[in-house]
Amino acid sequence: MPHPTAFTSKVGATILGARLVGTPLRVCVKAAGVPWSTFCGWLTTGRAYNAADEGARNAKHRDLGEFAASIDKAGAQAEAVLYQRVLKATEKDGGLALKLLQWRADAPLRAARLDVERQRAQGTFVERHEIANATDDALLEEARALADALRGDGPSAPH
Repeated sequence: MPHPTAFTSKVGATILGARLVGTPLRVCVKAAGVPWSTFCGWLTTGRAYNAADEGARNAKHRDLGEFAASIDKAGAQAEAVLYQRVLKATEKDGGLALKLLQWRADAPLRAARLDVERQRAQGTFVERHEIANATDDALLEEARALADALRGDGPSAPH
């Protein structure tokens, strides 16, 4: 079955309807038969439309702007309902309340780990031991290789 690549109100309604009942976003998109990258493009375009000054908006992206706003609102509503359910459950379960407090306290650590993983995926993360245990000559060679790669004079990736 071919994947839709053009946004239509029917596809948008399918995704939004599933999101409104709390379905995870990736599942909503997959159920509609839309590639994740296509959906992300729609959201990016829609959010850009919404963020732009009114005079600078591209009228052909109005539907994507409305869709992005609806998806964001539905996600916030689903999260609020889930949060209320969890808080209600903590009234009867002190262990759950403690786990929730620990989870919230660990949020900065989870964000930092996510940032590291993104940097690793982009190839821009450097482990401390890679620098701390390197000799001056090795660091200079690595810096030269990076400079060459940036200029396009050398190999596409450093050693």
